[in-house]
Amino acid sequence: MPHVPLTVVVLRPLDELGEVNVRPSRAERARAHRAASSPATGKRGVLEMLDLAIGVLRDNFAVMVGLGALAWLPVRVLQPFVGAHVWIHTGSVSLVGPILGSSVSWAGAALAQSFSSAMIARLAFAALEGRKVDLGDALSAVLRRLHIVVGVAFVTALASSIGFCACVLPYFLLDWKLSCAPMACVVEGRGMRASLDRSFALTRRGLGRWVVLALCAWLIGLPFAGAATGADFPGVRAQALAWSGLSATAFDVCMVILSSLMLGVAIALRSCVLTAYYADCLVRREGADLEAEHARLATAEVRP
Repeated sequence: MPHVPLTVVVLRPLDELGEVNVRPSRAERARAHRAASSPATGKRGVLEMLDLAIGVLRDNFAVMVGLGALAWLPVRVLQPFVGAHVWIHTGSVSLVGPILGSSVSWAGAALAQSFSSAMIARLAFAALEGRKVDLGDALSAVLRRLHIVVGVAFVTALASSIGFCACVLPYFLLDWKLSCAPMACVVEGRGMRASLDRSFALTRRGLGRWVVLALCAWLIGLPFAGAATGADFPGVRAQALAWSGLSATAFDVCMVILSSLMLGVAIALRSCVLTAYYADCLVRREGADLEAEHARLATAEVRP
């Protein structure tokens, strides 16, 4: 006679189960919501990538915005001394001063943007993979490769400028094709030529997704970047001084701090969005999500 399987259920009082009313933190609830609403593997749409990038920025807001603000702070400190308003009141017709001031501002902005974008991209990609990155290790890695990061940024800016002069449309194409080059440099540790080739390989398709995603990131970050650099124009600066009633020194100190923070928000948002797009390209082109899931299952402990 065959044996009938028997299941025994033991009920225990609730007070023996321990503490059950511990409310998770807001960051934990946000991560749980994203994990529940998005699949562990598979492609993501534009709005899903944007939501993912904003979620990563929200969870690491203080660190990412702080890194961006610290990178921009030296550049903003120079603005009261080399800005356009300095040369207007000198009475000189020479163009040496304005050109020199613009060159210093442009070079400082390029360096600050390259460095902060590289740091934030490493942190954002680690967050997308569920890892934690030590800030000291990330800083050391970026500083060792800073010349390559700046080289990639320079080639990207130069190619985009040439494309803009060629009836605008090539600007968008080149900006899209080179959008993954910074992440390939700082995340994968590739050289400048290899990073550019890697970006071209990852962006064989999906121009429409990138255009919508970049447009959304630009629109969200526009109020921060616009407010940060608006007072650099002599006319706006004069109106702000008259309206606020502050002295020139007090106004410059306030603007240095506020503009650094607002530019930190703008660069952190853009870096998170581009990193999310780069991660999606890895999934679509190479199945990176399946490889990560396979590695997780291979190292998981099997229990009877």
